[in-house]
Amino acid sequence: MNSEYFKPVLSIQKLSLNKPTRVLLNETPVVLIKTATGIVAYEDFCPHRGLSLSEGFMIAGKLHCKYHGWSFDIKYGENTFVPVKNSKTSCKLIPIFVKECYELVWLSYHQDAIMPTLSSITPSIFLTGKIKAEITNVLENFLEGSHTHFVHSGLVRSKNKKRNALVAELINNSEGFIVNYESEPSKGLITQLLPKNYRSLKPVSMYIHPGIAVLTYINQEQKIIARFEAILIPEGEEIKYFARIFVDIGWVNLVIKPIARYIFKKVIHQDKKILELQQQNLSMFKEKKFVSVEADTVGKYIYAWQNSKNHDLPCKTSFNVYW
Repeated sequence: MNSEYFKPVLSIQKLSLNKPTRVLLNETPVVLIKTATGIVAYEDFCPHRGLSLSEGFMIAGKLHCKYHGWSFDIKYGENTFVPVKNSKTSCKLIPIFVKECYELVWLSYHQDAIMPTLSSITPSIFLTGKIKAEITNVLENFLEGSHTHFVHSGLVRSKNKKRNALVAELINNSEGFIVNYESEPSKGLITQLLPKNYRSLKPVSMYIHPGIAVLTYINQEQKIIARFEAILIPEGEEIKYFARIFVDIGWVNLVIKPIARYIFKKVIHQDKKILELQQQNLSMFKEKKFVSVEADTVGKYIYAWQNSKNHDLPCKTSFNVYW
């Protein structure tokens, strides 16, 4: 099985035409160049003396190094001119494969790397940012609901309202896992703003290896009314996130979208705050031994996938949560 994955690095909208832009792929600097025909990528390293090519400039389809003026054809990465030699020399840049998908630039050293399947619809809301935390903890935070009663009390669920017992079924697959929960009644501001026939919702969460979490809400008519896709990529001690948020509530969309954007930004800020508090405390302890209960099954599977132990777990399991 292919263990290489395309990884997101930047929103396509952040690129300007013919302006070299530096990003990171697995901690390696990469230069992106948006042209009239698409986006190209190479390791951000001039083979002459190692200056960052993203510091350079574009002229007539050629990328020029800022240091000694060496130029490279951006279609094939080959050197086209060395000013001090007054001719070209035999060398070329190291190419990176590029995909433009889901409003993002995705990179890999391997052309046949795995590309995740996400919603092809343009999201209602697109948010991006960074969280100083470990990816396992960020993934668990997004996919488990037990923290929402406290961290998002009043918005998503409430710590003061009676909880409901729900049965969840987790199914492991070749790409990650999916969890189907029983429907639950409205308990927070987000669902209480919706029409009555949208208030009893069935949550479905999905993990796509190596760093994507998807949360879907389905109403009683089996219609998807909301979908949240969190695409995560480690960058040093931080996790960079791209949040694609979809809302489909008919005519209510026009009214609720401005409010929804504010609420979702607030929810992400609350999660960022609690995750960074957790990370600060974890960094002060050498041994990190956690106590888990049955309701922490999602976290158990995320940990297994992140540590290549997913084949040690059952392909299918059920557990109870009180939300």
